[in-house]
Amino acid sequence: MNCNHSNRSTFIALSCGIALGLAGISTAAPLITVPWNGHVGAVSFTFDDALETQVLNLKPLLDAMPDVHVTFFLTAFQDRLKDNAAGFAALANAGHEMGNHTISHWHLTDYTYAELNQDVVEFADTIEATMAKYGADVKVVSFATPFCENNDKVKSVIDKRHMINRDCTYDGARTFWDEEPEWMSLPAKIWSRSGATVSEMLNALDTAANIGKFDNSIPLEHPITDGSWLIVLQHDVSERMIDNYAINPDDIKTLFERAVKNGLWVAPLGTVAAYQRAHFVLDKAIFNKIDNGYSVTWKLPHEHMPKSVPLRVKLDTTRVSSKTTIEQNGKTITPESDGSFIIEFMTKSLTMRNTGTISLPKPQQSIKAYTRFTIFNLHGKRLGITNSFAIPETYPKGVYIIRAEAKGLTPITRKISR
Repeated sequence: MNCNHSNRSTFIALSCGIALGLAGISTAAPLITVPWNGHVGAVSFTFDDALETQVLNLKPLLDAMPDVHVTFFLTAFQDRLKDNAAGFAALANAGHEMGNHTISHWHLTDYTYAELNQDVVEFADTIEATMAKYGADVKVVSFATPFCENNDKVKSVIDKRHMINRDCTYDGARTFWDEEPEWMSLPAKIWSRSGATVSEMLNALDTAANIGKFDNSIPLEHPITDGSWLIVLQHDVSERMIDNYAINPDDIKTLFERAVKNGLWVAPLGTVAAYQRAHFVLDKAIFNKIDNGYSVTWKLPHEHMPKSVPLRVKLDTTRVSSKTTIEQNGKTITPESDGSFIIEFMTKSLTMRNTGTISLPKPQQSIKAYTRFTIFNLHGKRLGITNSFAIPETYPKGVYIIRAEAKGLTPITRKISR
């Protein structure tokens, strides 16, 4: 059997996986990442432009709400980083993220590669050095485009130094757990006096938590069937009515409280992004047979990840004993109250000591009997047909659902990645 043929059917792929697993080489790890760190969904509140009002008016609110952590995108425009560095360093030490919003806050799509390198890549180092000067150990991993202007050239330079970039939109665009987004162009919902009411923002938080009727949910082609990740873009934090981008602190407090009440994971952009990027890696990691268990290894999805990425995982108990233990760096990890384990993704390996037996998937002997294979996206929208449990190369990379049917046979549904 040729296990290297990329266009083989799922039946052959599963057979190859079993053959390799029995030889002690590798197969998919029996670990599942818990969506959104155990919450119903996630929300990341981001604040642009390194404004003094963010330190003066937002920090007291955040200090009083330990379940809320946000992202600040800093810029050197008008000496804002220099003038407000101490305040942002204090926010960093309180667990909030510092991201990169460029030196100039200008139109990046007009820049040369040399200018982009200075404004984007080098400024990330400047932020870290400035925060260190004021006693904060910061690693910059997130970027936000000024004016939300982006193109392939800009993305390529951002990607050199950051694992994620936030753009923006006025609608309710959101990110779903099993759909890998375009990491260098994540959409955010802009909150301004003319752009979105408090009621609309509260509705967006309800939608992220899968609460409500969703009659006005956007994008409409993504029916709301589960919790999702909402990114919110804000600027000035004050009561100044003359500033369209100024949001009243009391209104921001209202949104924070609703997010927590809804059970959302209220975490910085880089924190949620790293968690989700880790999910796409770990859930496909391989494990190798060792004495009394298995070792699991994986590679980082991006060079510039946070220093620590705690990942909540659970055992796939259809394939491994529920009494299996997990070790990292020679230490056994104590299970959480819900039976999950918090591992450190940045360690890039772990060991599973099994007291039961890992069962590798059995091949479906009757796959050839199925005559119709229909492709759906993760929200149930029919996309087309294929001739096996394989996504055609003409489809974009991502995760799909294939349903196999034949007269007299029970339909089979599988989640397939391409």
